[in-house]
Amino acid sequence: MKRYIYPMVLFTDENDLYTALYPDLNLLVSGSTIEDVYSRANDYLEFYIVSSLKFGTPIANMSTFAEIQALNPKKIVLLGSAQVDEEEIVLTRQEQVEKNFLNEFLFTEGNR
Repeated sequence: MKRYIYPMVLFTDENDLYTALYPDLNLLVSGSTIEDVYSRANDYLEFYIVSSLKFGTPIANMSTFAEIQALNPKKIVLLGSAQVDEEEIVLTRQEQVEKNFLNEFLFTEGNR
């Protein structure tokens, strides 16, 4: 198992809706309480990591807690985490079809 840890920024809007942002991954999650948004953010992080590993998408490096805190001095900065067993990741038949489609029809720098 491998643990992925990323800093997240928590803030509220004018309707007291809580939002968590993983700046390194551009993941944004909302919830009605801090506990709810923190739990959802960790679930989304796990889904993002597993999906990236399944489809061979690069996973961004983590900024340090201090870097994110310095950029967000008036917001709450926490660490979110996801524990992923990389050896247990298996594509479903439908996911394999989608991966094959993406590999065949998407252009990459090397294919242009």
